[in-house]
Amino acid sequence: MMYLLHWEPKISTFFNSMASKLKVFVDNSIIIPALSEIYLEDKNRRHWNLLISANKAGIALYINETLLNELVSHIKMIKNIYEESFFNKESYYIDDEYELLYVKEILLRAYLYSKKREQVLDFDSFLDNFVDPSLNNIKEELIQFLKETFGIMYISNEAWDIKINSEDLENLCNALSPKKSADIKARNDAAMILSIYYLRNRDSESTKSSIFGYMTWWLSKDTSTYEAVCRTFNDRFPVSCYIRPDFIYNYITLLPSVSEVETAYSELFPTMLGVNLSYHMPDDAVQMIQITINEFHSKQPVRVKQIIRNLSEKLKSDPNVRNRNSIKSFFDEELKKLNKIP
Repeated sequence: MMYLLHWEPKISTFFNSMASKLKVFVDNSIIIPALSEIYLEDKNRRHWNLLISANKAGIALYINETLLNELVSHIKMIKNIYEESFFNKESYYIDDEYELLYVKEILLRAYLYSKKREQVLDFDSFLDNFVDPSLNNIKEELIQFLKETFGIMYISNEAWDIKINSEDLENLCNALSPKKSADIKARNDAAMILSIYYLRNRDSESTKSSIFGYMTWWLSKDTSTYEAVCRTFNDRFPVSCYIRPDFIYNYITLLPSVSEVETAYSELFPTMLGVNLSYHMPDDAVQMIQITINEFHSKQPVRVKQIIRNLSEKLKSDPNVRNRNSIKSFFDEELKKLNKIP
C-alpha cells in the first residue's frame, strides 16, 4: 500500500529534485487569498500554507514589478472601499453573518469575519498585519513582508532584463481583454505571460535534456487565459506558462520527504512486508508491471526521458490530469507510440 500511495523512494526523490529546480512567479490570485487567511487556524490556511510549504520544498518564489504594483493598487483600493462603504456600516455585516456573503472583496470579508470574532479591533489593525495602515511606504513594506513570511523574492523588471516584442504584447493584450475586468489587467497579464516565455527561451529551458521539463512558471488560478495564447500564437508556445496550485500542493508540498520514506522503509522492511509482499500481489498486476518494464527497457532511454518530461509538464499545467486514471491513460497512449517505433 505504501508503494501504491507514492511512498516509493524514487518518486519522492523525483518530486523533491523537481521542486529545487522550479522558478515560480506568484500571482496576486494566490497572494491576496493568503493574506486573507491571517486570522485562520494554521490547518485552514490553504493559500498561506501552500506558499510556505513551496518555499520549504526548495521552489524559488518571485514577484516582479508588475505583480507588486497590482498588489499595491489592490490594497489601496480596498482601503478606499472600506472608508467609503463600510466604515459606518460594519454592524450591518457583523451582526448578520449572512450579509457577509455579499462582501465582494476577500480582504474586506476576512476583516469583517475577524472583527465579528473579536480577533481585531478595526480595519487599520487588520492592515497593520502586513503594512503600515497609512500606506506611505507600502511598496517597500510589502517586499519585506512577502520575503520574510513566504520567501517570495522581489526582482525588478530591469533586473530580469526582459525584452518583450511590442507586436506580440498588443496582439495578446487584445485577445485577453474580453476575459479581463479592465484593459490594464489584460496588458499586465499579457506582459507577465510573455515574460515567462522570454525567460524560458533566454535560458534555453526547452533544449535542456531534463525529465523535469520547464523550470520557469506563473503560479496563478487564472489558467484559462492560456486559450488566448494558443489562439494568438498557434503552436508557438505549446506548453502553458501556468503552473497549477494543486500540483504544487498535492505533488510536492504534501509528498513525504526522502528521509521520511527511507525511515519508514527501514522500519517496515523486511520484518513486516518483505517476505509476503510478492506473495499477496495479484497475478494480473504482476503481469502488467512486468510487461510495462520490458517495453520501456526495450526502447531508447531518450524516448523514456521524453515521455516522463511530457508527463511532468502535463501534471504542472493541465487541470485535466488530476487522478491516476488520466495518468494511466497518458502512459497507455505513449506506450502505443513506443510500440510503433522499431
